[in-house]
Amino acid sequence: MPSENKKRRKSKFSLRKLIYNDKYLIVISIIAAIVIWIATSINLSPETTKSVTVPVTVDFSGTLAEQLGIQYFDSTDITVDVTVSCQRYLARDITADDISASLRTDTVTSAGYQSVQILVAARGNDEFTIESYYPTSVAGLYDVYQEQSFPVELNYTNTDFCADGYVVGTTTLSEEEVLVGGPRTYVSQIDKVEATVSLDSNLTESQLVDLSPVALDASGNQLDYITFENSISANIPILKVENLTPQVNFVNAPVNVQNIVDIDYSVRRVQAGVLESGGDAVLDLGDIDFSTISSGENEFTFNLSALSGIVVLDGTDEITVTVTVPDDFETRNIRVSSNDVTVSVPDGYNARAVSLPDTTITVVGSADALDAISSSNLVLSCDLRREADDLQTGTAEYALSVSVSDAPDVWVYGSYTVSINVTES
Repeated sequence: MPSENKKRRKSKFSLRKLIYNDKYLIVISIIAAIVIWIATSINLSPETTKSVTVPVTVDFSGTLAEQLGIQYFDSTDITVDVTVSCQRYLARDITADDISASLRTDTVTSAGYQSVQILVAARGNDEFTIESYYPTSVAGLYDVYQEQSFPVELNYTNTDFCADGYVVGTTTLSEEEVLVGGPRTYVSQIDKVEATVSLDSNLTESQLVDLSPVALDASGNQLDYITFENSISANIPILKVENLTPQVNFVNAPVNVQNIVDIDYSVRRVQAGVLESGGDAVLDLGDIDFSTISSGENEFTFNLSALSGIVVLDGTDEITVTVTVPDDFETRNIRVSSNDVTVSVPDGYNARAVSLPDTTITVVGSADALDAISSSNLVLSCDLRREADDLQTGTAEYALSVSVSDAPDVWVYGSYTVSINVTES
């Protein structure tokens, strides 16, 4: 028992001993100092100022300007330098997210260039106050947005850009017009839209150039605040100078056409610039439909200005092609019936030929050849599959295709129609 009492006396806590123990006293002093320092810093920290750069928003929601369609046309990359006052320990945590800055768009009631006040406020944070900010207002253009289309005029800085033996063709643009947008006051001043094109010299290949158009007023001054809503490019063909031989193509012609008729061109050679060629190239004038050719002389005139991909250099405007059919060739009428017409229809339809406005087909050929043919040599057909998108039920007239079989020296003269009744299958 004495030993147990002795242990209790040894383990009993003594404040006096703790106070007079240097080690414990040092620890307690440090802890107390830290607590006091923190409390003093929080409650008695001196105030400081901080500058924060804040983006300014431009919002017309719920304003008269919004109802009038007025917009802001100057740069929306606006910032304001805001000076805030706060306790020193809070300064580093304050950012632009804690502050709102906006234009007072509710004061904009008309179009024009005007200065509008900037509003700055804390975003629900009462731990700092706003001392000042700069700028306090921003000047800019306010107007109604307008769009208008204009053709683009090209301004070449160097007009002599083709190599020897080459010429420039007709430049084509990816879009016929460019759509211009901007404040109505400025769009109304546009006199023309122009794009400058700068090309290298000695070019032998066509050029595709992306254009950067500008809007000009009547005095030639470039207008501000104008934007272009669609991109546009210029295709500048560089053509090789060639001597071309005129040629026509015959359609609906007899098999032996070259042995039957004489073909004469009013011009034998044409000097022109062409995109692609191999020596003495052919100038394709177009088609001649043999259904328009009868016995004797038949003249067809082709306007060279209507041809694409070439530039005529020798002044030739047109070429007349004369197709001469032998005088002993005759015309003959062959009677046909609507029952002879074969009709092709798209899926989902039925069709039959009900009548022919012309019950005779005129053919041209030599007397001997005409004596040898009959209605059995005529192939009559109508293909309505090409009308699939617009085909309607009921009776209507369609083009009749007529060809001649087993008679290489005979062709059909004139155009014909057939009345066809279409029903859904």
